Amino acid sequence: MKLLLQSDDYGISRGVARGIVYGIDQGLIRNTGLFANMPWAEECVEWIRPCLRQIAFGLDLNLTTGRPILPPERIPSLVNAEGRFHTSWESRKLDAALGGADHASRQEVLLECEAQIQRFIALVGKKPDYIHPHAYTTPRIMEVQRELAHQYGIPYSSDVWQRLAGFGVPEYRIGWYKKPATLENQMNSSLKEYVLTHSAELLAQDICILTGHMGYLDRDLMELSTYTLYRVNDLADVVSEELKAWVKDNRVELITYRDL
Repeated sequence: MKLLLQSDDYGISRGVARGIVYGIDQGLIRNTGLFANMPWAEECVEWIRPCLRQIAFGLDLNLTTGRPILPPERIPSLVNAEGRFHTSWESRKLDAALGGADHASRQEVLLECEAQIQRFIALVGKKPDYIHPHAYTTPRIMEVQRELAHQYGIPYSSDVWQRLAGFGVPEYRIGWYKKPATLENQMNSSLKEYVLTHSAELLAQDICILTGHMGYLDRDLMELSTYTLYRVNDLADVVSEELKAWVKDNRVELITYRDL
C-alpha cells in the first residue's frame, strides 16, 4: 500500500512549522503546504528547506487566517474593518446572509490567490509541488484556484483526490477528530488509534490519503485557530514508534504528490 500523509497549514504559526519539520525528520510526514501570507513565512521556509528533496512542499491557499498579501483596499470583500481575512465562520455567515451566494468577489479571490502563489515562488525559488484549498471554500473559489493551478502547471489537490476516487481510492481527512473542537475532544482524538483500528481497511487500498494537522502549540496558533491540541496529538502520533512500526511491518510506501 502507498500512503500519502499530508499535514496542512505549514507556517500558520512558527510552532506549527517547527513541529511539522520535526514530523518530517523523525516521522511520517511527506506532504505539507505553506501559508505564504503569514509574516513569518520567510523564516519558516528556511527551516523546511533542507527537507525539500524528500517531501512535496505545496501551497495552502488561505483566505481565512491572518492578513492578506495584497493591500486590504484591493480586496475589500475578503477582509474585515481591521484588514484581516474574515474567518471561515464569518465567511460562511456572510454567504448565508446573501442566501448562499458568495460574498467574496471572484476577481479579488483571483488576485489574492495569485499573489500567494507568487509569494511562494519568491520565497522557495520554485513553484509549489501542489496547491491545496484551505478551510473555507465555495465552488466559485475552487474554480478560481483550479484555473490558477492549471495556468501555473501545478497539481490541485482536490482534483488529484477526485481522480483517485474514480479508481476507488478514499481520502481519510481528519476522520479521527472528535467534534466539536473542545479541548477534551481534541485531547481524545488519535490518528494512531484510528490507523491501527482501521488497519485492515487502510491496507486493502492500493493508495491511501491521510490528511491531518501536525505541529507544536504556541501563542500565535491559539489566537489564529481553534485546532490546537489536535495538532499536538497528530504530531505525537506520526513520530510514534507504533505508527512507524505499522508502516515498516506492512511495507507501506510513503509517497508525495510528485509521485502521483
